[in-house]
Amino acid sequence: MFPYFEAPAIRLGPVTLHAFGMLVAAAILLGRWMLVRRAERRGLDGETASRLVLWMVACGLAGAHLVAVTLTDPRDVLRDPLVLIRLWEGLSSVGGIVAGILAGLWWMRRSGLKPSEVRTYLDLVAFVFPFAWILGRAGCAVAHDHPGIPTQGWWAVQYPDGPRFDLGLLEFFYALFLAGLFQWLDRRPRPDGFYLGLFFLLYGPVRFFLDELRVGDARYLGFTPAQYGCVAAVILGGVVLWKLGGGSRRKDSAPSRRKKAVG
Repeated sequence: MFPYFEAPAIRLGPVTLHAFGMLVAAAILLGRWMLVRRAERRGLDGETASRLVLWMVACGLAGAHLVAVTLTDPRDVLRDPLVLIRLWEGLSSVGGIVAGILAGLWWMRRSGLKPSEVRTYLDLVAFVFPFAWILGRAGCAVAHDHPGIPTQGWWAVQYPDGPRFDLGLLEFFYALFLAGLFQWLDRRPRPDGFYLGLFFLLYGPVRFFLDELRVGDARYLGFTPAQYGCVAAVILGGVVLWKLGGGSRRKDSAPSRRKKAVG
């Protein structure tokens, strides 16, 4: 089993730095750096990519908190309504992803980007996301803030009350797999939208299964709010990849036009 340990906090005068916060900050910085670099390699504006990260992260964090306190555990709001403005108390990753994407779409359209450019930037974000997610889920793993049901398997973490699934740790390992897969697939050009569709298609089922191992989250008709989001993600990912594949087949099957002879 994996040992249970608590990462020590670092005190710098009146400021206390926790491992979770530092790893999340590192994830944001890594994601921004990779997105700007990848955008510039595609001939896109790096400043636009940087601002996109700012909007998606800021709104994503706000959305992640609101979903966590209003849907995942609504009892928190009833006990203390001020929890709505304490953004550091409770985050829903699926809520954050949805809010971040919606904010990014709104900002890009407001900035006058063409639909093709919007699709390109979203695909770049989808490619970069697993790499940043590694650090983000590493923060969850060291904070042990996603305990699952008890288990005796080798994959368990020895919590103080007994061995359990640590869902942050499991998703950390899955993020490593996704990042490695995306890096391998990136050896050849892919159409815009490919990584967006693939991420949704691959992340949705695994996250749906992990939520079955959760404890304490509110359930609606037997499922967590995140599981409903996972179903939508799988459908969206399948539609995106199906359209990309259909477009490629139409191009391959289109009859070539012969040029007229001159002279």
